[in-house]
Amino acid sequence: MFKDPVYLTIIGLARTVFFAQGLKFTVKGWENVPKDSGAVLVTNHTGYMDFTYVGLPFRKHRRFVRFMAKKEVFDHSVAGPIMRACKHIPVDRTDGSKSFEEACAKLENDELVGIFPESTISRSFEVKNLKSGAVRMAQRTGKPIIPVLIVGSQRVWTKGHPKHLGRSNTPIHITVLPPWTPEGDPAEATEKLHEIMDQGVRQLWDEYAAEEGPLPKGAYWVPARLGGGAPTFEEAQAEDLKVEEERQRIRHLRGDLAAFKEKLAESAREFGDSAREFGDQTRQQFLDASHTMSAESARRREQTTALLAQFRQSVEQMADDVVAGAKESKESVRTATDSMRVTFREAYVQLEKASASGVEQTQQTVYRLIGQSMMIRDKLPQRLNRLITAQPETFIFDYPASLADDAGTISEETIKALQQLGDVGATIVVLHESGDKPNLSALESVDLQVVELPEGASKLDVTNAVVSTLRKQARKEETAILFAGRSNFEEATQRVGMPVVMADADWPLLKNADWVIDTVEHGGVAATLQLLHDRFCDDGEDDNSEDGK
Repeated sequence: MFKDPVYLTIIGLARTVFFAQGLKFTVKGWENVPKDSGAVLVTNHTGYMDFTYVGLPFRKHRRFVRFMAKKEVFDHSVAGPIMRACKHIPVDRTDGSKSFEEACAKLENDELVGIFPESTISRSFEVKNLKSGAVRMAQRTGKPIIPVLIVGSQRVWTKGHPKHLGRSNTPIHITVLPPWTPEGDPAEATEKLHEIMDQGVRQLWDEYAAEEGPLPKGAYWVPARLGGGAPTFEEAQAEDLKVEEERQRIRHLRGDLAAFKEKLAESAREFGDSAREFGDQTRQQFLDASHTMSAESARRREQTTALLAQFRQSVEQMADDVVAGAKESKESVRTATDSMRVTFREAYVQLEKASASGVEQTQQTVYRLIGQSMMIRDKLPQRLNRLITAQPETFIFDYPASLADDAGTISEETIKALQQLGDVGATIVVLHESGDKPNLSALESVDLQVVELPEGASKLDVTNAVVSTLRKQARKEETAILFAGRSNFEEATQRVGMPVVMADADWPLLKNADWVIDTVEHGGVAATLQLLHDRFCDDGEDDNSEDGK
């Protein structure tokens, strides 16, 4: 029996295709190909066909390379079964822990694992910043890293350019560098690996030009430093940063969905127990009594029914928006939302049953769940773009509900964000009732206005305080943003351009909220302030500042 018959068949077909295309391979470094030991093969990523080319040198000893590839390839109806049959490794680029473990297991079994440490195709055709996964795999398993470098594959098919899969006679150069064992700190070792790969690719380009003729000026497949039309390294990195930010957003989004799913499951368990305790006999007694229930009781039952309908609509809309807004790992996001929908339906059934026995308890639970679903919805980029209509000039806070935690402490992240906004001319307004003793000493350097409200302030008291403060500061209501959590701020939210409501806010605020953020304890205010600062205030800052990743 042949080992890996599917893989062997694919290799035969690939060689036939390469011959038909007239591809001209030049391979160097044959002496560095391991005969039977495991190794981490790292490759610079310049085109979509890279993984079909860089495995060629390892057929010298009839070795099969198990490549790590993005999960979406495995989800394809045709490519997926082939990738799995060849025992390649699917990678969820928003959570790579499972693929890391699978790769290490193969390495410990003396297999060859191929990885593209740049994560995505380099638009500049220079070696991008590397992920540390290859180094960590090598250090964990004790296997060496073997750089396998390639130049020319981008001429066949690369990102943002037409594919050339017919007969093109394209020259492709591959070099296998000596094995290297990373030591010490993984981050420092990854920097060393980048240096090795970068020097190797530069030398390979020199050899490519020497053997294949002068590189054409302005050609899209030639790096900018060699006179080509590819983006510069810096231009490509800026584009890649946007992709990485989207992946980071998806990681947080999946965490939010998982937390929401757990809250739904908890509610289902809680109200399932409640419904069972209620019992069939007691339920029948309740139904008999319902014929004579007061008008007030009937009204509250109707309110609960309407609230549950709003709950369903809120969750379904949030789930649809989440999937529609995902640019990276769309299928994993869809899976997470589908799982959440199943749990939601279970919780919804229990809430409907429990509403017969405890209207007040049911309402309070649904309030919290709606707030959570709205918060997830309002983190979505397409939603934020509609909510943030102008640069805020005045930031107004409901002190105990949207600025300080239960202990009266303002987080360091929130203080830092407020100081940054103050540095660019924003006015900070803090509203508190006379019984509160806010500690705002950390904000002395900013334009800070502290407004004391009467104990048990009414909606009118709060609204008047907000309006009069804006007038005194000669600030427009439409450029004010108000962070609120208590019901007496309801009318005040209608007097500012951007009202923001906390996910744990009183229901009168939540039910009409356009923008809901996470609680103070979970960093919702700090994250929102940082978002606003980055969106409106980063341009023109010190050019020497480093990108935060």
